[in-house]
Amino acid sequence: MDSFYLVLLTKNTSSLPILGSIWNVIVEILGMIMNVIYNTLESLGIGNIGLSIIIFTIVMRIILFPTSFRQQKSSRMMQLMQPEMKAIQEKYKNKTDNASMMAQQAEMKALYEKYGTSMTGGCLPLLLQMPVIFALYRIIMNIPAYVPSVYIIYSNVLNAIGGDSAAQKLVEFGNNNNLTAILKQLHNLGIEENASYSSEQVSNFIVDFLYKLNPTQWSNLASVFPDASQVIEKASADAERINNFLGINLSTAPSSMGLVPNVYWIIPILAGVFQYLSTKLMSSSNKALSDGNDQSAQMMKSMNLTMPLMSVWFCFSFASGIGLYWCASSGVMIIQQLLLNNYFSKISDKEMIEKQIAAANAKRAKKGLAPIDEKSVENRILAAKDKAETSENNRLEVIAKQNYKTKESTDYYNKNAKPGSLASKANMVQLYNEKNEKSDKK
Repeated sequence: MDSFYLVLLTKNTSSLPILGSIWNVIVEILGMIMNVIYNTLESLGIGNIGLSIIIFTIVMRIILFPTSFRQQKSSRMMQLMQPEMKAIQEKYKNKTDNASMMAQQAEMKALYEKYGTSMTGGCLPLLLQMPVIFALYRIIMNIPAYVPSVYIIYSNVLNAIGGDSAAQKLVEFGNNNNLTAILKQLHNLGIEENASYSSEQVSNFIVDFLYKLNPTQWSNLASVFPDASQVIEKASADAERINNFLGINLSTAPSSMGLVPNVYWIIPILAGVFQYLSTKLMSSSNKALSDGNDQSAQMMKSMNLTMPLMSVWFCFSFASGIGLYWCASSGVMIIQQLLLNNYFSKISDKEMIEKQIAAANAKRAKKGLAPIDEKSVENRILAAKDKAETSENNRLEVIAKQNYKTKESTDYYNKNAKPGSLASKANMVQLYNEKNEKSDKK
């Protein structure tokens, strides 16, 4: 878990091989986009992290829209395939022999081919989104690392308090100002026991730490470093200017403001409401699943309740900047879902299948494959069924032959058994069992 926090919260990525070159490229590109957005707003005299986060989220959701479209289309195809899928599953219910399992897989594969889709069609768009979404969180949680003009605000304080040599004093300050959790995420600013971080890495930890201070903590910091009080006060004013969004300091977590309702509660509440609306819209687009009584339907209904509550909890616990991103992302997703629902509601099931098969045939043509032939698919399904039935009949025939041989051998060895011998006793047991079976039948 510490490594996960390190991935999200530290600026230096060269010492983290787990990220990989692809991850670094994604993060750097998204960081450049955030930097352009903030600098553009700054040039217009409205440099604000909250506004930058909202615009950044809108841009990223537009970029990710094609994957959302593919996921929605895959979901619609799954609805159309559901009756045939359930029929196949019901046919092989309680059949655990290898032949039946292979036949079921063959029929499922043929069914997907029949509709011009694949078993991974719904998962692939989600997998494509995951690295981008993780990168988004990292950038939102660590703005100074990717926006140089913001980084300067905190690096000026870093230099004024003595650079990386101030780490120990800042750890003591953090422990005295309810910042223990943040220190843990940042590996105690790189001065943990047996830790080996470079001077640059420790400095980046300190910048990350300073970025998360609220106005009260900034004031307390000035008393700890009196020689740097003027630089700290200026940085505090600049941080307040860029972090203040509608009266909410984005570096402050709502939980730190206590349990008395206040303006900071707006973001967690909006996050819960937006998440609820988003899940409801998604479930309404998949009525075949949400209205059912199977395990998948029950899971979706449960998610409609738990996801909004989780959103409230996370946005209450994390810095308000993360909550603002969560709200903005959910809000954009609601608009996108409305557009997608409207688009797919105008397409009939027949037209949807025809478009899907046409797209699949276009891909097959590029690979030099023949177009999807529904008759050949049906023939393969029947062939798989016949193969399973033949295999099962052969299995039963082998069992019957084995039982016959066992009975024949037993009768042979017990035919002339001597009184008192083991064979005669076994024969008596057999006769006794046969007699009781006849009595039970009567």
